[in-house]
Amino acid sequence: MLKKPLLASLLSLLLCACTQQAAPPTATQITAAENARPFDTEISAIYQRSCISCHTTISSKAPLVGFAPDWQPRLKQGMDVLIQHVSEGYKAMPAKGFCSDCSNQDFKKLIEFMSTPVAANQA
Repeated sequence: MLKKPLLASLLSLLLCACTQQAAPPTATQITAAENARPFDTEISAIYQRSCISCHTTISSKAPLVGFAPDWQPRLKQGMDVLIQHVSEGYKAMPAKGFCSDCSNQDFKKLIEFMSTPVAANQA
């Protein structure tokens, strides 16, 4: 009788071990995220006021600026869902993401900037 639960547990562990997780960002990628800024001066001001403190810090658990493995699963949800998450708050992110005067268009531009790989942001 113990063989079936044990076999199921072992199979479950093997499947978990096969699930590939993205490697964490390197020190270079973190530095690039810390130094990235939107080209649009208005969006850059909003970003520096409202986004930079969480989206350049690994410990915040927010998706890192320009780090594709953090952004790909979020982008798959679609821009409307991401804007809804920002507007209403989601997990540790407060409603409006520390920008009570931002429009949905501002949020869209900020998401587009932060989700673009850093090398492209710097071009």
